[in-house]
Amino acid sequence: MADELDEVIGFLSDKNPAVREQAAHIIQGLTGTDDGAKLLCAKADSLVPKLLHALGKEGAESKYAATALVNLTHDPEVIVKAVNKGVVERAMDGLRDGDGAPVDLLLSILANVTTAESGVHVISQEGKPLEGFYVSKLIQLLSTGKPEEDYDHAASVLTNISRDPIGRRVFLDPKRGLLASVVSIMSESNDLRRERVAAALRNCCMDDIQRKALLDFVSPGAQEAAGDVLRALLRPISGKQVGAELSDHVRQACAEAIYALAKDEEGRMWLGKLDAPRTLRDGYELEEHAETCAALVAAGDLFLKHGMVPEDLQEGLNQPQAVEVIDDDEAVVMMGPGVGGGGFISGVD
Repeated sequence: MADELDEVIGFLSDKNPAVREQAAHIIQGLTGTDDGAKLLCAKADSLVPKLLHALGKEGAESKYAATALVNLTHDPEVIVKAVNKGVVERAMDGLRDGDGAPVDLLLSILANVTTAESGVHVISQEGKPLEGFYVSKLIQLLSTGKPEEDYDHAASVLTNISRDPIGRRVFLDPKRGLLASVVSIMSESNDLRRERVAAALRNCCMDDIQRKALLDFVSPGAQEAAGDVLRALLRPISGKQVGAELSDHVRQACAEAIYALAKDEEGRMWLGKLDAPRTLRDGYELEEHAETCAALVAAGDLFLKHGMVPEDLQEGLNQPQAVEVIDDDEAVVMMGPGVGGGGFISGVD
């Protein structure tokens, strides 16, 4: 089997486009099974560079290659090798040029490789003259790309970027104006986008250094900060019946974000201005999701500790059980145009 695999991998470099396409089709099919993916991961040194080269080809060849990379980049060792071989740059070039592999698959590859620190550092272009350019491009695509569903996983990449200090620094740099493009997504109807953006904002709220950028955010056209990010985080957990947030993931991320902000003096000042204790009380009364409730109670404990809760709200909040919220979210793409065993993409027609 090993010799046969080597032969198929070799055909990915054939001069005949039809031969390359058939080889890519076979490789893609193998990555759609656990056993096949395991065998191919062992061949990553020779396979990954050929698949990356195929991303820029026309037609089905690039689609098959991209699908294979989506499936193979669930493996941490393959991610390291792919990043070292330039997968981030290849994918971003494809997104820029608009030819070759489909946009949704390129973004899925980026979502997978940015679960690793090495992928985040490359996509953030840390320390380079164009630091932040790729991140700016991704958020632009998330905001303006059509059809919208093809660009959903740009939000997954943002979640992963926000888990790393360099990613948060680039994302929240006020000179880039990226935050303004993202906050509005919290009111969109797309569940995946709201969940990923809420997680990204939550991650930023937990950063003691970058948290101030969220609090100081000034909406386009405004003269001064008005707590717009905090308003966006409070709305899903406010208990409002009209336009209620139905996603547990969004509500949990927002509650954890408010808890993190409540640990900061300036954060508490803003939360007090926005009547957050009352808002969270109303939301808690209707909340049924355990993790969201835990974060709301933890925030309420801090409000009580710092004298922010009016007497009429204190009943039932005298002995809250505080919890420490730990960020363990990462956005990994494990599905696509056809789901096979183990959550892998089994094929692209």
